[in-house]
Amino acid sequence: MNILSFDVGGTTIKYGIVSEHSKIIFKGNVKTPENEDSFLEIINSIASQNKAKFNKISVAMPGFVNKKNAIYLYGTNIKYEIDFKKINNFDHSKFVIDNDGNVAAYAEYHLNYKDKLKNLIMLTFGTGIGGGIVNDGKLLTGASNAGELGHILISDETEIECNCGKRGCLESIVSARSWTEECKTLSLSEPDSDLASLFKQKKIGSVLFNEQLELTAKQIAVRNKIINYISRGLVSMFEIFNNELFILGGTMSAEPYDLVKLIKENVDSSFKFTARVFPDIKISKFQSDSGLIGAALLAQHE
Repeated sequence: MNILSFDVGGTTIKYGIVSEHSKIIFKGNVKTPENEDSFLEIINSIASQNKAKFNKISVAMPGFVNKKNAIYLYGTNIKYEIDFKKINNFDHSKFVIDNDGNVAAYAEYHLNYKDKLKNLIMLTFGTGIGGGIVNDGKLLTGASNAGELGHILISDETEIECNCGKRGCLESIVSARSWTEECKTLSLSEPDSDLASLFKQKKIGSVLFNEQLELTAKQIAVRNKIINYISRGLVSMFEIFNNELFILGGTMSAEPYDLVKLIKENVDSSFKFTARVFPDIKISKFQSDSGLIGAALLAQHE
């Protein structure tokens, strides 16, 4: 059974056909639109172009969803409601919707770690920060939409308002988009630096974590602030969930440079865990495809 899978972000909609063996047959992407009508037009168009190639549609959304009624309710980076029952030829038995962080964690757990552990947390770094929690082998969803880990209040940067309207959210200071903005600012202020040269070439914020670069004092201070906040976030999550593994994914996972190494060093030097071992940290094995694969896998299992 093939699935037409959508992984929706605040900036880009990734889509593709995923086989019953979780292999991506093909994929593409389009810009995320600004209203429900345009969004549904995209879904209808892609479904129409591939109507003989799939058995179900599965959508991963960056925010709160009502799975029973096939509705996306709200998210900090897509703030309009989407009623997927309005798509052409809607059939509830052939449609699945869930949170993007949840499906990414679901894919990583079931396809890579199921035989090794039962508790993991996944964070996806992109326009925002998505989260997925696997507890005792099952997705933890709470009353309906648990796992909004990007919105734990961990940041001292309270002058920065998060897209959710709160101040102090982890997402507001350490999303991959914020890394990129920091690199833009640093490159403009220090245009002759190693960082500016690599950022001009790559256009991704994770270059800030490349330890091969000779960073300036200002650049090191920005990098250390980001690493410190990510570490504080992970430590807070560990204290609550006692997970066995952290997985970091999202747009940055294709080129994370030394992000994991820097986080581990910061945690080791800043925090103590008496009689416990802090979880290992790994980059997503599916990189930026975890949402596509996870959405499809969830549809296969439902």
